[in-house]
Amino acid sequence: MLVFACVLGIPTALQATDFQPVSADELKMTSEPKAPGASAIILFREVDRDDAGFHEDIYYRIKILAEEGRRRADIEIPYWKDAIKISKLHARTIKPDGSIINFDGKPFDKTIVKARGVKYRVLSLTLPDVSVGSIIEYFYTIEFTQRFVFDSYWILNDDLFTKSAKFSLKPAMHAALHLHVKWQHLPPGVEPVIVANQPVHLEVSDMAAFQVEDFMPPENELKARVDFIYADSYESDPDKFWKTFGRTCYDLLEKFIAKPNAMEQAVAEVVSPSDPPDVKLEKIYAHTAIA
Repeated sequence: MLVFACVLGIPTALQATDFQPVSADELKMTSEPKAPGASAIILFREVDRDDAGFHEDIYYRIKILAEEGRRRADIEIPYWKDAIKISKLHARTIKPDGSIINFDGKPFDKTIVKARGVKYRVLSLTLPDVSVGSIIEYFYTIEFTQRFVFDSYWILNDDLFTKSAKFSLKPAMHAALHLHVKWQHLPPGVEPVIVANQPVHLEVSDMAAFQVEDFMPPENELKARVDFIYADSYESDPDKFWKTFGRTCYDLLEKFIAKPNAMEQAVAEVVSPSDPPDVKLEKIYAHTAIA
């Protein structure tokens, strides 16, 4: 089974090239009945992922409902250096009267985690003149390292209540790979729309804010999510899957070291076929300890 695979694809753009219109209802909104007490809510969110074009387009529109929500003016976009590039970033503040202030500054790019061969960075900016009643809006593109397909997924929940959201994914174009779609914790009656040779689509509304708790499992595993798995074959039975996966890994390792049956030959020199299992283990342990 291939979870990581080299692919050839034809880049295509799914994202709108400009901000979407703002409605009068969004401007005059002062609260959200389905999210009582919320300091801010996501009015609209869109994620368009293109595995054939190696990029993902992100769009956010957030309404500020209380003073605490003004901190949403500070936007941070994390990414892995050398594997991901952030481009086409546009942001603006929409005042309660409908006037618009475009962000024309330069985002600040800084490293937040650095280890051997790994740099985790964040692109940050602060939108101007954000007050209660304002709408903040931004979109950007994530460009992935080309010729590389990995664990594509959608995470539907956010830490804010989401009024409306749309998701799409254009699969990688490769004859040797098959796309399998799995999901969990989706709202009742909500499923991805899957049509052969077409992008996968999903629309949701009124998604509750995700609540983080102390000592909880990884939060992304508890959120509503859709996972996309590229494979040359697919096995739903766990026992059969791991047996096949183990054999595949073993064969790849043997091919890599170019010494088929080398382990069996080495063990045969240490133990006797008539040795009981515990004696074989003791001999192998003693041999490796000496080596």
